[in-house]
Amino acid sequence: MSTWLALTLPALPLQLAQRTLDPALARTLALVIVDGPAQRKIVVFCNSKARIAGVVPGMKLAAAQALVRDLIANEYDAQREHTALQELACWAYQFSARIVPFTSPDGSGLLIETGASERLFGGRGALRQRIISDLRSLGYRAAAASAATPAAARVLAHAHACGLTAPDAVEVSELRTALGRLPLRLLGWEEQVTETLHALGLSTIGEVLALPREAFARRFGAQQLIDLDRMLGAVPDPQPPFTLPEQFNARIELPADLVDVTQLTVPVHRLLRLLEGFLRGRGAGATALLLRAHHNPRRERPTQPTPITIALAAPERDAQRLLRLFTERLTRVTLPEPAIMLELQLERMAELVPANASLLPPAPQAASQGIDALQLAETLHARLGSQGVFQLQAVSDHRPELAYRVVPFALDPPGTQTQTPPPTQRPLLILPAPRRLPTPADDDGMPQYGGPLALLAGPERIEAGWWDLGYPRRATVHRDYFVARNGCGQTLWIYRELAAPHSWFLHGFFA
Repeated sequence: MSTWLALTLPALPLQLAQRTLDPALARTLALVIVDGPAQRKIVVFCNSKARIAGVVPGMKLAAAQALVRDLIANEYDAQREHTALQELACWAYQFSARIVPFTSPDGSGLLIETGASERLFGGRGALRQRIISDLRSLGYRAAAASAATPAAARVLAHAHACGLTAPDAVEVSELRTALGRLPLRLLGWEEQVTETLHALGLSTIGEVLALPREAFARRFGAQQLIDLDRMLGAVPDPQPPFTLPEQFNARIELPADLVDVTQLTVPVHRLLRLLEGFLRGRGAGATALLLRAHHNPRRERPTQPTPITIALAAPERDAQRLLRLFTERLTRVTLPEPAIMLELQLERMAELVPANASLLPPAPQAASQGIDALQLAETLHARLGSQGVFQLQAVSDHRPELAYRVVPFALDPPGTQTQTPPPTQRPLLILPAPRRLPTPADDDGMPQYGGPLALLAGPERIEAGWWDLGYPRRATVHRDYFVARNGCGQTLWIYRELAAPHSWFLHGFFA
């Protein structure tokens, strides 16, 4: 039978407001979530700082503000809560392919089928601790419990969230005993049904399970009986499947208008941790990321979001390393207006192939040389931007001066294809424009550059471009190329025009 892990996120709207703050700062602020008409706002959630000052759920906002002078009040947003659960489901896909987000009046959360992946993470307990710890790094607090049925796992997790004593994991044979001791209100039934059962002297799940089934169904309906059977595994409990989206896009709202980009580090890190889980679930790494800082749209002159891009030389999904690149980039960004929300979008991704392990230890320099070069290029790009770091890209053209182009730094620029590498005898440095070489009449028509030239290899004939109908039209070439060397030891790439007057030109230098 499957094993389900339930994660209940108590007071999720309050957690969403606090997770954008540094933990040390969050403990010093009095924060509440309010709902209701504009003139009669009611407190629905409040943090510990507000509770110490006397604020409680159900209190009018005006009364709460009278108790706490610097109270921060955020509006309840059901869509924001739904979006957060979808983002968490994408993140949790790295642990299991069966994810079920749920929302209820008692609390929202996730159901994760872990039976098929527990061995990969060192067992059930280790996997549960890993998930809870990673959720904490995302800024969430969760109560967790495992059971053989999803309904039982949700009841046990809800009990933990309420501070009740309940086991962390329950097998199918122990379900009736473990659940029987818990309060009846954890089932989440309608308030009228629960109050009627309490009036009959029934307060625990075990006492309801002991009632005659037919009489219970006649009095309270068949649906409650089906709920109990699904919880105990007597009947199937199919869960709606969650489909991982093709694109990653996550947002995080800031608790206040921020101008200092250094204060964006914590929310950016939270977004990158979500991205890491999404990429792990797909077995991929990011090659291009776009971070947008949104500004207040209600200002007199609305400002477009400020884009911050990062390009990577190799697929990467480690949130800590991506954060270092964004930190480099943020130090050179000036926000035109205060930021109220951050949005992270995955522009491109590629399959992440783990490096093959070697039986023999590699040489210290050989092991890190390639990685260090990539990290240096990525750091320079993050620091200088796309306008300051470029790379060469091969183009399918036989004309040497048109066989490459300069493009912004990226692993695989969009709309391009990998080209066949050029033939062997090609110089590392090609001049932007060929340079005519002098040809003394008394030297048998041989060109000179720093002295007489001796031909080492060639000719290599290139006749191309007659088909080029582009605009502006590029020149057709008819040339014979040679590798030559002068008395100074320089190795050159030269060519001779096939058309009269058969002039010689210098086109490049070999290293």
